[in-house]
Amino acid sequence: MDFDQIIRISELIASIAVLISLIYLGIQVKHSSKVSSANSRHSISQFALDFSIHKAENADRLAKVMTSSNLTEGDIQFRWWNHMMVFLHAETYFHHYELGLMPKKHWKGYKRYVKNYLESPGVLDFWNDVGKAFSIDFSKWIDSLIVEGSLTSKNDFEKTNANTV
Repeated sequence: MDFDQIIRISELIASIAVLISLIYLGIQVKHSSKVSSANSRHSISQFALDFSIHKAENADRLAKVMTSSNLTEGDIQFRWWNHMMVFLHAETYFHHYELGLMPKKHWKGYKRYVKNYLESPGVLDFWNDVGKAFSIDFSKWIDSLIVEGSLTSKNDFEKTNANTV
């Protein structure tokens, strides 16, 4: 066996080793991606659970701050922080959806929830105060939902008035 044959055999062995390494890395990346996706879903589910517990523990106060106009300063602060939790949750869901970590079917229902939530008392004031502190993409999305909602409300208002004239 001469030196050229040894070099060719070495290159073949090195090529096979690189190929095996790439296959192994591909399997590991795929597995890691699944684990990461599962961790993301768990994290957002935990946030939703914590928020649900908060809502259940404070159901009477939430009902008051979302329906009454006779609010104390403490009620106004409570409602403000409730809005903060909803928007933090919504931003997390938004980015999970954008990254492909949330099923489209789940997103459609959540988007409807956010759109309806924008009609809650004090939300627009809250959003005008702190909306720019959220990510740019999320802020643009919320702004577009607000515009959609105001156009729908305006159209509903015009239809109602047109029917009464």
